[in-house]
Amino acid sequence: MIVTKKTSWLRMIFAVHGTTMGKVWPRVLIVTAFAGVVTYFSSVAGAHKYSLTTAPFTVVGLALAIFLGFRNNAAYDRYWEGRKLWGNMVNTTRTFAIQVHTLISAEEVANIDELMQLRRSLIRLTLAYVNALRHKLRDSTPEAELYEYMEDSASVEAVLRHANVPVAIGRLIAEKIAVAERRGWLKTFHVPLLYNNLTEMIAVQGACERIKSTPIPYTYSVLTHRTTMLYCLALPCGLHDTVGILTPLVVGFIAYAFLGLDAVGDEIEQPFGLDDNHLPIHAITRTIEINLIQLEDIDSNQVPPALQPQNHLLH
Repeated sequence: MIVTKKTSWLRMIFAVHGTTMGKVWPRVLIVTAFAGVVTYFSSVAGAHKYSLTTAPFTVVGLALAIFLGFRNNAAYDRYWEGRKLWGNMVNTTRTFAIQVHTLISAEEVANIDELMQLRRSLIRLTLAYVNALRHKLRDSTPEAELYEYMEDSASVEAVLRHANVPVAIGRLIAEKIAVAERRGWLKTFHVPLLYNNLTEMIAVQGACERIKSTPIPYTYSVLTHRTTMLYCLALPCGLHDTVGILTPLVVGFIAYAFLGLDAVGDEIEQPFGLDDNHLPIHAITRTIEINLIQLEDIDSNQVPPALQPQNHLLH
């Protein structure tokens, strides 16, 4: 995600990093070059009889703008839903960690070390879970974080054999809660509170997987791309009689607007990737790590630093 202060209107006008310019400039160049060819034949070869009126382009352009707006709204809904889901994950893990520290307790001090180890294990498994989910959504491997937060290498190897690593870690969390209940460290009426938070984490995962695995229908995207490109290529045929030699400039500007809108929808349709305008789920995961580790020990030297934007980019 691009993180920058909107301090200068002029600077935003000429901004390139984080915009769709890098993706659409070859398409805009092709359309502008084609407009230049049409303008040349119109001016030099006198091909005015092949000119079109601007009326059909006005009607089609309005319809295309509305169509692109609807598609971008659908893509942004997916982006914003993904952000809300990860915000919910932050809140749920905080609540779960607080409940682990306050509800899992024992009257006998003889078992205090074992109890503290169980608490720590639940928190570490939660951190392993959110990192595994981040990697699953980005099609990467979570081995480094799993070896850091899980108890032993055998457990790491066991969960890595699962097709869905976060779910396998969720099972381990549920088993730890069951152990606390059997040993009398967790009152029966407190058990649903912990399970409800685990259920909520699994629900957030399922919703994120739904967004990732169900893109906007392919035929819808193809129609948008095709119609936008054909409109931009046909546009000089309706403008060269009225605009003259400025046709390539006008067409290039219009093409940038339409093709840029088209590219925005493509970029935010899948919000969990690593493009400039995707969600910073690594930074959100790091926030969870900081919060949960500090709940255990505010002075811990294991608290990782918050991620900072690099070149205005935060992943």
